[in-house]
Amino acid sequence: MEDPDPFIRAVSVEVIGRMRDKNAVTPLIEALKDPSKYVREKAVIALGNLGDKRAVQPLIEALNDDSEEVRVTSAGVLGHLKDRLAVPALIKSLQDPSPIARMKSAISLGVIRDAAAVTPLYNALKDENELVRKYACEALGNIGRPAVPALLLALRDDRVRAHAAQAMVKVK
Repeated sequence: MEDPDPFIRAVSVEVIGRMRDKNAVTPLIEALKDPSKYVREKAVIALGNLGDKRAVQPLIEALNDDSEEVRVTSAGVLGHLKDRLAVPALIKSLQDPSPIARMKSAISLGVIRDAAAVTPLYNALKDENELVRKYACEALGNIGRPAVPALLLALRDDRVRAHAAQAMVKVK
């Protein structure tokens, strides 16, 4: 991972991640600081594949990366890791300039299912992007009973009514 060519570094990171060796966590975390966004994105994916909780905090920090791809991928991987430590950062990420990052953050919050995300997800129902609104509704449905009041309010909004109704069906 010391090669001057970013393509070689990215491939190295990918190969190390596929080995699924927990000893790779530390060098992959270091790769999150690489000058190449492609290397950083591959490191995020590799850390997600390893599923090691030591990666959670560095992945939270990666939500602030300059690269949209790194932020989007980090938001998705944090959902895959299902660690509640990521909830505040994912909530903040609902304000990301990238609609794809906002969408991935909403999805991940729905996977983690922490009630602390209900109000921010409800606020995301007003997002200008339809997919962000859709996945915020889905996330509320995944959270379940704590999200019912927000979903009932969402039923009044023409832009999200259908998604809110679908989300209500999921609530047990």
